[in-house]
Amino acid sequence: MTVSAISGIDMALWDLLGRFLDVPVVDLWGGPCRPDMALYASGGWGDVDTIGTELDGYVAAGFGAVKMRVGVIDGTVDTSVARVAAARAALGQGIDLMVDAHGTFSVPEAKRFAAGVESLDVRWFEEPVSADDRRGAAAVRASTTVAIAAGESEFTRFDFRDLIERDVVDVLQPDLAICGGPSEGRRIAALAEAYQLELAPHCWGSALSFNAGASLAFASPAATVIEYSLGANPLLHDLVAEDVTVQHGRLAAPTRPGLGVTPRPEFIDEFAVPIEPAD
Repeated sequence: MTVSAISGIDMALWDLLGRFLDVPVVDLWGGPCRPDMALYASGGWGDVDTIGTELDGYVAAGFGAVKMRVGVIDGTVDTSVARVAAARAALGQGIDLMVDAHGTFSVPEAKRFAAGVESLDVRWFEEPVSADDRRGAAAVRASTTVAIAAGESEFTRFDFRDLIERDVVDVLQPDLAICGGPSEGRRIAALAEAYQLELAPHCWGSALSFNAGASLAFASPAATVIEYSLGANPLLHDLVAEDVTVQHGRLAAPTRPGLGVTPRPEFIDEFAVPIEPAD
């Protein structure tokens, strides 16, 4: 909780500095590495009969990369593998396909799943086992050629250094709302760059963490794609006045001052929960 609180304060301070200087936060970090970046559509809950149609809908909306959920939601490893096979069959080649187990497989299950999808051109396998099981995660990574992604549940650069040193991960996914904020995110990006790993910030939680994560991605040569949630999430889609402008599945480099978003007071008032002072 303490590190998450620090993350929010740090995010607010970077936003304040950018607004004071009338520049986007990414410019305070040296400017964007590229004029725009690909987004991947993050969703994919359909069963074996509907997952292809769901993901094809994302592609029809312009996305060239999609992510689907696997793991405990499927009941069995075989069902997860069958859903991924159905997804790849519907998508064909040329569309990146990521899978996310949210840490719900056991180590043997994750190994079986990875073996089952190895021929299906999966770009990465996210959080195969519990984030607390470093030894198990390393064993899963050693068993497969599929890239392993992790980090949304980690705190500070020291956790990410641990992931790297234990050979757990190929793709680092810091969430700037919990890992220590943009300041710590920059240090984690430096680790990705130094170890030649991919950086893909976790951008699920809110419009604020999305814009912070996107800013970090634009500032780092280690990042090539940004997560864009297609799930129902008022904190992402209704919290702020500005809309995310997606064109052909891509996001332009930030240009608005600070983090580029303005919270809507009426939304905050609607969902605010008063905290009673302690006696």
